[in-house]
Amino acid sequence: MRIDRWYPHRPEGARGGSAARLAGYRRQFRAGSLGGTVHPAPAVPNVDRLVDEAMKAALAGEVRDDITFGQFASMFGFCRSAVMQEGRLLEQSIEQAIQRHPELKLLPTKPMPIVPAAQEMLKRTPSDEIKGIRFPSRVHSTETYRPDLFVINRAKHSGLILDIKRSLGSYRPQEIDRLRFRMLAVAAIAPEWVAENQGSLLVEIETAIVDGSDEMSDHEHGVFRLSEIDDLLEVDGVAAFVRQVREGFSRRVQEELGRRCRMLSGGQSTEGGSEPSEPSPLGALGEPEGARPTVVPLQASARGERRFGYARRQSLH
Repeated sequence: MRIDRWYPHRPEGARGGSAARLAGYRRQFRAGSLGGTVHPAPAVPNVDRLVDEAMKAALAGEVRDDITFGQFASMFGFCRSAVMQEGRLLEQSIEQAIQRHPELKLLPTKPMPIVPAAQEMLKRTPSDEIKGIRFPSRVHSTETYRPDLFVINRAKHSGLILDIKRSLGSYRPQEIDRLRFRMLAVAAIAPEWVAENQGSLLVEIETAIVDGSDEMSDHEHGVFRLSEIDDLLEVDGVAAFVRQVREGFSRRVQEELGRRCRMLSGGQSTEGGSEPSEPSPLGALGEPEGARPTVVPLQASARGERRFGYARRQSLH
């Protein structure tokens, strides 16, 4: 009788014998997963399409009467909607830029369990001392965390959990600490969870919070500026593309605010909203000279000994 050892979602340790486990692991790396066939790069993302979609969503934001703002309620509602859409636009532009690099892969983002045992371990152990710890993902959990982006490096079989914020300056320090804690707790079970739910095997998981305002950078605690996204992902061109998209959206928002100010002051306005900006070509994706800010140097990390933790990049010195 022939025994088929392959099962697409078998977690580590599901079989008793080590030979059986290795056989199952070898079958996990199928073409189209993390390794194997190199996929062609998708078409160049369209800057203007992303900006147009974000602007339409901002203009479609709910407009309500407001006693405090009175005749300015419409402008206040647009500003609030534009801020929300800008945060989403940053995430979309990073996602599209990542898809241009065949060595990177985006996993579908799903709520991931925050295992109580992982939380208790993180409370007692400093994050820089965590090495080689495993937690099962098939446990009862009342809390979950859903990453903004889950990026896979096909060559290294590693994962990067990203949480992208428009501006970390609007968050209290304890809120950022709680977010870091939740992300690390999820990273502790991520390899087993991904193997069971996505069919991919990862040997290392890192977490990073990206500050879209490009103001806060604390590498020791997994916080990176938006301008450092290329070093974080270990590819080129992402930061330049995101900057182009953001500049296009900023122009459109400011044009719309100018039109509304003229309407409130009784001046003439262009009917039907602001004119779309001129198409901006993608251009060279390299970082302009002097664009990257100075950051705090990182200590050398023992890559390969960690199973999960904050993102570390030697290039950010």
